Amino acid sequence: METSILIAKILATVYFSFFLGLLFSSKYYKKELPKLVDNSAYLILGGYMAIVFGFLILEFHNYWNSDWTVIITIFGWLSLLKGIILIVFPQMFTAYKTTILKTENQKYILILLLILGVFFGYFGFFTP
Repeated sequence: METSILIAKILATVYFSFFLGLLFSSKYYKKELPKLVDNSAYLILGGYMAIVFGFLILEFHNYWNSDWTVIITIFGWLSLLKGIILIVFPQMFTAYKTTILKTENQKYILILLLILGVFFGYFGFFTP
């Protein structure tokens, strides 16, 4: 359970930080995120990082329980899959980037980041 709490704390910090960044510095992110996703080196690096992150989660937390910790395992598998797709099929991400970067979709991304940050923060920082 300690591993679950540690991973939940890390995920909460990442998601909530990104939420706050998009909320308070939206002009900056609107300008810089398209540059980031247009650079193929960042996509490849992101793919490798997702593989490593997903593999580490699965190596130390491959639990299929009927409680909240299964969400972390699912995130590990999704991260591993995302990394493989980014490296093997980078053109798939470039096809979806216009949808992701649309201004009208930003509020949905903010809501998703907030929900994930609060969810993992609750289980990581506030449950005994």
